[in-house]
Parts: sequence; structure tokens; C-alpha cells
Amino acid sequence: MSGPEFPRPISVARLKPEGDAIAIEAGPAEREAVRARLGLEGLDRLSAELTLQPLGAGLVAARGSLRAEVRQVCVITLEPFAATLTAPVRLVFRPVQPGEEAAEVELDPEAEDEVLYAGPDIDLGEAVVETLALALDPWPRRPGATFTWSEQDGEQDERQNPFAVLKRRRDPAGEP
Repeated sequence: MSGPEFPRPISVARLKPEGDAIAIEAGPAEREAVRARLGLEGLDRLSAELTLQPLGAGLVAARGSLRAEVRQVCVITLEPFAATLTAPVRLVFRPVQPGEEAAEVELDPEAEDEVLYAGPDIDLGEAVVETLALALDPWPRRPGATFTWSEQDGEQDERQNPFAVLKRRRDPAGEP
């Protein structure tokens, strides 16, 4: 697929000076494309409610929240499970300046993320997808799933370890 999976272009010139409240929601085909991009087991809902506030000089602040109903695979049980995510959206869209090159930027975790855009429109859908990607747990666990390790597991692993034979050859008594 070329282009963004969830395009929601908004004309910066048409924003009201006092700001605009905008709600967006992904359709089934868009959710499927986003699901594939983010490697999710499922994406049953993706929506956002945002307020866009022009700040002048092409800058636009976007504040609000996103909501997603996802299905991920538990890293412990390897079973799919459903989760509902809500995440704040705090972005500032900034137009790319002519001749501007990528520069090294210091990241401030408390500052609003800056999104560069070219042309007359900003893409709220892509910004929401990127915010969702950052909000996903990289090591998802099904509620109640726990991982326990016992010494017996370690001994079993040692017996199955192909290098255990070499260790015994080096130390016939089997002592470390």
C-alpha cells in the first residue's frame, strides 16, 4: 500500500482562529491496514477526538485523545487477548521550511511532539497511527499471565543444552 493507511488531511488555512474540534474514526479497511503495519493480531476500533488550534506561522497544536481496541499476542502465553487503549495526543504540526534538513534534536519527554508537514494540509490520521504505535506495549501480557522460573527449569535446560556434553568432558566429575 502506498501512502498512509488512515489518511485524514485537514486544510490548515480552513482552521478557525479559535480552534476546531475534530473527531476521526478508521473504517474496516483502514483498521486492517493499520493492524498489518503495527503487527497487531487485531484492531477493532481506532478513533480520536482532537482540538486543532492554529498558533500562527503555519503552526497547529493538536490536543485530545485516541481510543483503540486492539488484540495482541501475550509474550508469556502466546495467546491473543483484547485490550482497550486510550492515549493522550499532544502534537504541534510545523511546516517544513525550504532547504530545511534533518537536524539532531534533543527530546523532551514533557514537550509536545513536533510533526513536520509540507503543503497546505496536515494529516491527522497518520499522526494518530504514530501515537498509537508509541502507546502500544512492546511486551504485551494478558491480564493475569505470569512467568515463573524454577531451579528445575534451569536444570532441564542444562541437560538439553548441547554444550553440556562439552562441559562434562572438560570436568568429568560434572562439577563447575
